[in-house]
Amino acid sequence: MAKERAGGFVTSSRAVSADVDGDPFAPGDPEMTQPIFPVRASVAEIARHVERLAIDELSPRDSLEVVAAWQQVISMAIAGQSAAIAHMIDRPGPMRGYVEDEIAAALTLTSYSAGVLADRAVGVAAHPVLRDALRAGRIDARKVDLILKETLPLAEGEVRDDVIARAVEESEGLTAPQLTRVVRRECLAADPSTAKVRHERAKEDRGIDLTWRPDSMASFGAFLPAADAVAAYTALDALAEAAKSPGDTRTVDQRRADAFADIFRHVLDTGRTAAGAHLATRHGRKVALHVTVAATTLLGLDELPGELESYGPIPAYVARELAQDGTWRRILTDPRNGTFVERGRVTYRPGADLTGTVLARDVTCTAPGCRQPAARCEIDHLVPYDHARPADGQTTDDNLGAGCKHHHQSKTDKVWNATRDPVTGTCTWTSPLGITYSRAPIRLLVGSSLLEHRPPVPRPPGEDVPPPF
Repeated sequence: MAKERAGGFVTSSRAVSADVDGDPFAPGDPEMTQPIFPVRASVAEIARHVERLAIDELSPRDSLEVVAAWQQVISMAIAGQSAAIAHMIDRPGPMRGYVEDEIAAALTLTSYSAGVLADRAVGVAAHPVLRDALRAGRIDARKVDLILKETLPLAEGEVRDDVIARAVEESEGLTAPQLTRVVRRECLAADPSTAKVRHERAKEDRGIDLTWRPDSMASFGAFLPAADAVAAYTALDALAEAAKSPGDTRTVDQRRADAFADIFRHVLDTGRTAAGAHLATRHGRKVALHVTVAATTLLGLDELPGELESYGPIPAYVARELAQDGTWRRILTDPRNGTFVERGRVTYRPGADLTGTVLARDVTCTAPGCRQPAARCEIDHLVPYDHARPADGQTTDDNLGAGCKHHHQSKTDKVWNATRDPVTGTCTWTSPLGITYSRAPIRLLVGSSLLEHRPPVPRPPGEDVPPPF
């Protein structure tokens, strides 16, 4: 275990160290060579002390200690946050099983990020050694999350408690990847059967991840059993080699990426799986890429960005390339802000037509912070459907919204409530605590008002140099 120290830091005017029995920032040894923080003090005491310092007057060493001081404050604050979340989970009240949704809406987080906070809170509450280390600023949130995740296959009890305690003890001076190796070794030593348990648990988490990147790019990753991942890579390697031809200037990585994309483009183009089965439809529509682009942009009259479903804004030339072989459906947008107004009615079935209108208008699930594309959502009656009443007046575009399965269920369970303003298009969700969160309509295209140029600001008399903007 690392030697326990009092702590403090050196300022430009004097050395400051922690005095356990008195002032935690009492004068100390100006020649100290070891890191000072964490100190034994409260969040308020550390913050108050650091905020009194003149940052511009600090030496590099002093500045580094200030960075460490704020890091301790962050860890201590996370400990307090975790305690509050654990209390909410333990006593959810009207939130019931939707505590994470309340947190996500209040902090403007994704459901995944709120889940991370909740998992951390439960783990810290169950293991006092983690709670105490976090409160003292001796460990940060990333390492706490890592320890909880890596020890998850161990059964709750003395064995897991011991492994977590040793991990906290060894965490000082280790980076997160280094600590991962230590914790995994401890788990295997504590319970050799962990390896199989870990693998079976990990297989349950297999999935695909699409991550937005700049410059109209994206990362596409798969979390798979090692054998399946190696098989896929080996196949892509062979396809990349087969695609090489005289004069081909692509690198092998570029050929692998192109081969990967070609596989799925072929599936969409043919509408069939590799085994020859027809692809399933969504909301009565063929699975395909959906691009929204202004007619003027399509004709080359302007360069307004388009919108690629499940991704976001793309340059005009990319939208035009994707649109060349597309099947078109008219969507009218508000010229002032680019939001949905009306969808062209080119089908005869009212159900499919209304569904298409709602999907085009909402773009994603309408719950605050949810990014699930509307095409993968369910169509939800905002005011619950009353089977004792006629359908007219209930199944309308104003009373329908796109909702992912989770958020749709939260309404069905009568925990959350949602309404839509037919004039502004704003969706308002009311939480079980009575707090309201609003989601404004998502712009499909850049509105014309955003392209208007204001007249230049008049220059003061006698000023010859033009303003920079």
